[in-house]
Amino acid sequence: MPLLRERQTRFASALLAADAGDDDRIAIYRNSVRANYRKALGATYRVVAQLVGEPFFHAAVDAYVKDTAATGGDLNVYGGSFGEFLADYPHAQGLPYLPDVSRLEWAIDEAGRAADVDGTPEAILAALAMIPAERTPSLRFALDPSCRLLTSVHPVLRIWQVHQPGFAGDMAVAFDAATDRLLVRREAGVVAVLRMPPGDFAMLQALADGRDLAAALDAAVAAETDFDLGTSLRNCIANRTLAKLRDE
Repeated sequence: MPLLRERQTRFASALLAADAGDDDRIAIYRNSVRANYRKALGATYRVVAQLVGEPFFHAAVDAYVKDTAATGGDLNVYGGSFGEFLADYPHAQGLPYLPDVSRLEWAIDEAGRAADVDGTPEAILAALAMIPAERTPSLRFALDPSCRLLTSVHPVLRIWQVHQPGFAGDMAVAFDAATDRLLVRREAGVVAVLRMPPGDFAMLQALADGRDLAAALDAAVAAETDFDLGTSLRNCIANRTLAKLRDE
């Protein structure tokens, strides 16, 4: 007689199989599972679903679920690699911007769920005032936990904006626009998506990667020769993009 684990494994495999065969009972469970995954990913990837339509989106989600098993029971945090999946999904190859739109929507979802952080801009500025000038280049900053950074050669911010509920106006998207360098963060409980200048983006990316201020400045100047470190730091501290000094 098969062990319980073996039965459970076969049952789970049957739920994700292409069809139920002759077992209508499995089909009932499978349809319920598919509906739950489609609903969960549909809540996160609303713009992707609008761009491709419901039949395409459901088929893509079904293929993704079969390819990428959930590692936990909370489907609200499932689907982070959907953008990478779409990049290789054969039926999405005619929509080269779709993976990056998906990545943006996942960043927005993560930003909304991120933890809050204690502290104020005044506290960071006070701490900086106490640090000797010679130590400044070696400083490291932590970004607010809600911050996510995203680059795309496609106008993903514009695509996302024109597909928001209540959007009224010109739906045109300039696909020959410059590279999108985007900062996603939560402001006063609301997720905002901001297009960043090249220098500011490069600085934040370096700091997010754990590099010190000197390395971040080098990256920023390489991206934008007239980058102003003082102004960028003040702005990023004031708007809470930079949340605190790192201890190390």
